[in-house]
Amino acid sequence: MIKISTKNYFITTGLIFTSLLLSPTVIAEAGLCKVQPASIINKDTFSKDDKIHLQSNKVELDENNVSRFTGNVVIQQKNKRIETEQAEYEKQTEEVNAQGSVNFITPGIKITSQSANINLKTEQAVLQNAQYQSLTSRARGEASSIEVKSPNVTELNDATYTTCDPGNSDWLLSADSITLNNENHQGSAKHVVLRFKDVPFFYFPYLRFPLGEDRLSGFLFPTIGVSEQHGTEIKIPYYWNIHPQMDATITPWNMTKRGLMLQTEFRYLTENSNGILTADYLDNDKLVNDSRERWHWKHTSQPALGWQSKAEYNYVADVDHLTDFSDNITSTSTTYLIRSGDIAYNSQNWLLNIKVEDHQILSGAEPYQRLPQITFNSRYAAKDNALNYALETEAVYFDHTSNAKVIGQRLHLKPRISYPIKSAAGFFEPKLAVEHTQYNLEQTTGPTELSRTVPTFSLNSGLFFDRDTSFFNSDYIQTLEPQLFYVYVPYKDQTALPLFDTSVYAFNINQSFADYRFNGKDRIGDDNRLTTALATRFINQENGKEVFMARIGQIYYFKDRRVQLNASDPIEIADRSHIIAELKTAPGNWTLASQVEWDPELKETAVSSSRLGYQDKKFNLDLAYRFQRDSLETREMKFNWELSPRWKFNASHLYDIRNEHILENLFAINYESCCWGLQLTTKERYIDSTQTDRGIYLELTLKGLGGFGLERQYLHQQ
Repeated sequence: MIKISTKNYFITTGLIFTSLLLSPTVIAEAGLCKVQPASIINKDTFSKDDKIHLQSNKVELDENNVSRFTGNVVIQQKNKRIETEQAEYEKQTEEVNAQGSVNFITPGIKITSQSANINLKTEQAVLQNAQYQSLTSRARGEASSIEVKSPNVTELNDATYTTCDPGNSDWLLSADSITLNNENHQGSAKHVVLRFKDVPFFYFPYLRFPLGEDRLSGFLFPTIGVSEQHGTEIKIPYYWNIHPQMDATITPWNMTKRGLMLQTEFRYLTENSNGILTADYLDNDKLVNDSRERWHWKHTSQPALGWQSKAEYNYVADVDHLTDFSDNITSTSTTYLIRSGDIAYNSQNWLLNIKVEDHQILSGAEPYQRLPQITFNSRYAAKDNALNYALETEAVYFDHTSNAKVIGQRLHLKPRISYPIKSAAGFFEPKLAVEHTQYNLEQTTGPTELSRTVPTFSLNSGLFFDRDTSFFNSDYIQTLEPQLFYVYVPYKDQTALPLFDTSVYAFNINQSFADYRFNGKDRIGDDNRLTTALATRFINQENGKEVFMARIGQIYYFKDRRVQLNASDPIEIADRSHIIAELKTAPGNWTLASQVEWDPELKETAVSSSRLGYQDKKFNLDLAYRFQRDSLETREMKFNWELSPRWKFNASHLYDIRNEHILENLFAINYESCCWGLQLTTKERYIDSTQTDRGIYLELTLKGLGGFGLERQYLHQQ
């Protein structure tokens, strides 16, 4: 049976627990705990048959067939073991009465009690004044009595539970009674009190929880916070285990400044599909006097061999929804939401894809809708030193909500042949393609039927030189790799063609080896250019790792580029491009990657980016800088530092140098003990020129029990 993967929730009436007693998932981090889970089980702990094995220093048998054992008493049967100093065994009923210090051991738990009554036949037992220790986790506790009612049902009275070291109960859960039912994989407890540092701070009259990996419906721990944007807020999630392949989390979110929002996340999984549906609804936002609503659905499936389908739908009732209710900087800068559906078929040599796409606009220009887009492309494996064939086809209908926009059909065909010649010394690859595009347009003042056919020729070539070298007592192979890449595309007037989905490629060293200047089918740029590049690499001969790479390149144009996106755009007349240089190195724990685009005419940097990183077992550092002339300049820093097994620090910083404001800041201090952890986090996020969202979060984690915390947020007005 297929089940949705999820956390091992211990669902209660108001708290998330991650395990209890016999769960093997709670294993303490090494070095934090003085005492590890008991490891007393070996090949001689239990018997291998159904017989009862008894041993002691002394044994007496009375006329009622009651055996009395004293001194190092051990009784074994299957996966049960009893250790005590005194015990009585009645053969007829297979009942054991033990006094003094009694150890009752199973593969999952060890119980120590003052007295015990155990029936080996019915597998029932009662242990008084007991202490228990899980043998598969750090869970331990005490109980006035533990009653094993059947092999699957156990009841603990006046019980406690913790995962801290013996003698240290920084956090402790106590209950009047706890019932564990391994038959339905559920447990329950009555009158539960949770304490931290001997201070009681939660009470639950009744609670249920799953045993092991099973999921169970119930309330999750609430989130409480204060913010200037929302006022006092509280979230109380409810987890609904609908079906092994279906679940939902329903979260009422009350905000004193806005009202009550209902958030729902529904997940489903079948043998060949899965999906998630989320919805937010606020009936009346007091700040805007209107309802707030958001929907998101994402689905993927594989209905049959070779077939795959995908669907995504997004909707918000107003354009400010993501800004008001999301704490993700990427979400708040979203300009439109996608609504799309795809169905694809993959064969060994061909790929068919049918796509429909629409958008909800939040800001900026509205993209064209694709209703639909059909692509049918070959996928033959490329072969060296042989003739290769390829075919790309596309048929798409572009629609738009504006009557002022040109709409219509576009058909595109691109057959291609190449003959790559490769050897250890180098490569030589000529390639020839023909692109034919045909339009059938509507809502246009010009011709309704247009077409364009343009051939493209490219030639990519390079050589490999290498030599042995050494430095810092290590042997390396150094390569020298010159490369020439030539492209010829004749000029074809395309000013009458519409612009449905075409843009200019971002210029970088990899793009300088591309056949085309434009991304899309509406423009095929005329070209007569040669890219020259030189690269060198140092490869460690011992492990084959590339420790250094540097390359530099530039494009030389033999003809002006007349085809531009728009007819009003100026013709490109420069006879050479910017110089692009790239460097990557990884000495030891350090990594450095840098790319620079140099303008030889103005003798200044046009674009640059650099990233310096350091990583070892306890410290990670990442520094980055990005620059684009006249548009962007940012710096970024991230680090994680494990000062000791108990103390950890992490921080991130993103700053807009050009506009002189912080984009995002985060700093967190984390303390870990054997059985609990505490994390203090401060966050700052730029929203717009008048607002910066700041928050302080404090989270306490009780290991083996769950996590919870209070948060304080406020919206800072610039």
